[in-house]
Amino acid sequence: MTNQPTPSAADRAAGQEENRTPAGALQGIRVLDLSRVLAGPFCAMILADLGAEVIKVESPDGDDSRHFGPTVNGESGYYRLFNRNKYGITLNLKDDKDRTRLLDLVKNADVVIENFRPGVMGRLGIAASTLLEVNPRLVVVSISGFGQDSALRNAPAYDLIAQAMSGLMSVTGWPGGQPTRAGVSLGDLIPGLYGATAALAALQERHLTGQGQHIDIAMLDSLVSILESVGMRALHGEEPTACGNDHAMSTPFSTYRTKDGTVAIAIAGDRLFPRLTQALGREEWLMDERFSEQTRRNTHPVEFRAALEDALSTRTTEETVSLLQEHEVPVSEVYSVTDALTNDYARARGLVAVEPDGFATLASPIRLTGSVQPRPAPKLGEHNDRINEWLTSSSAVADLAPISSTKPGV
Repeated sequence: MTNQPTPSAADRAAGQEENRTPAGALQGIRVLDLSRVLAGPFCAMILADLGAEVIKVESPDGDDSRHFGPTVNGESGYYRLFNRNKYGITLNLKDDKDRTRLLDLVKNADVVIENFRPGVMGRLGIAASTLLEVNPRLVVVSISGFGQDSALRNAPAYDLIAQAMSGLMSVTGWPGGQPTRAGVSLGDLIPGLYGATAALAALQERHLTGQGQHIDIAMLDSLVSILESVGMRALHGEEPTACGNDHAMSTPFSTYRTKDGTVAIAIAGDRLFPRLTQALGREEWLMDERFSEQTRRNTHPVEFRAALEDALSTRTTEETVSLLQEHEVPVSEVYSVTDALTNDYARARGLVAVEPDGFATLASPIRLTGSVQPRPAPKLGEHNDRINEWLTSSSAVADLAPISSTKPGV
């Protein structure tokens, strides 16, 4: 008879949940989210959306983002977006008793996510090294402005500061204009994505080594890493500058005026260009030495824009989009945010999710058999009693069943 491997705590947890709800991709993975506002909560939200059991740990005063707009039925829509699918407890980490409760949770956690300023966790007595002593299999994801060991480690960091320091703002906006912040908080969102990816990679590494680790993610590093073509051009002798909606290496690749509005047209290379000339009845562009090849169009962007907008001037935006789509030219009208959330595509793809209490939120773009349906973010301290009972009733804190398998507390 072949000996069967002893199931892990995660395997047993998954088995206990098997008949309750559809299994999430990360079922059996427990995450402690000690973070606040955006980068850390977004990182934890991604894992929660994939089925991890995420416990959000807040101070008794709560996450600052509970007071951010928009307010929906008396609650922060911002907070609800980034903290869905989580359980919520309050702990005063300056209190010995509450720190002990946290360490009890750490003993049975797989991942801890935090975005305190470097050094704060140490002063609280819960440095990453301390947590790894308590649980050597733990993965600790630290997201900070400038990393755990740089000369700027103690400098305050916000999205705007990270965007300014990364060079991103210098290439965003119109030529000769003011450096411009991207319209969403990429300085927080990109490290959140990297943090979730790194956590999953570290969990896989743990399967091989049996050891956890401390992951150091910096907002500034993360933004610099996505500078793509502008970063590579800067590394190899060019100083990129803002060019509005144009692409520095492709023409036409921008927004262009029509009879009654604006369209976006994106043609990279020369393969699609003949389709544009045919659609607009401007085949002569293929013979024009200024326009016939992309490298030449790139050196005559002002002249080509004038020629293209002249060809579009007799057509409405709707007519232009329909005509170019018919010729398989990449084109779109420029939508408002409301349009993007309510158009036919958004409805068909489910870009907006509705939680059980009717709250509309942005859906996860990740489509897995193990994705989970959104559940409302916890109210402040909502699961304190439930998790206290869960901790104290277990005969072995290091082998806690899923929270969802216990009865709700008061």
